[in-house]
Amino acid sequence: SAAIPGYRVAGKTGTAMRYDQNTGRYSGYTASFIGFAPADAPRYVISVTLQDPKNGHYGGSLGGPVFKKVMTFVLQSEHVAPTGTRVLPVALTQSELTRVRATQVSAKKQ
Repeated sequence: SAAIPGYRVAGKTGTAMRYDQNTGRYSGYTASFIGFAPADAPRYVISVTLQDPKNGHYGGSLGGPVFKKVMTFVLQSEHVAPTGTRVLPVALTQSELTRVRATQVSAKKQ
């Protein structure tokens, strides 16, 4: 997760299949996460890009924790005051995404 306790942060995940020019096919992934903080008055932006990650391929689950570690360091070293304890979700887990999609399909049938 990219959430930083005590700070409101915001971000966007990305997952893309990579095109292999040698084979003419898609092979592997690029996972990304770009986030900023504080969310209400942004001062810092961090972008994390992982080419061909080995343990999964979703930007939120791979890039989010890297963002959290780096942004936490930046906020602390720059003495940015905490912006509140309310933490906004940045990315859905796979189970949350499945549940949302099921709800959307059910709503369309009605």
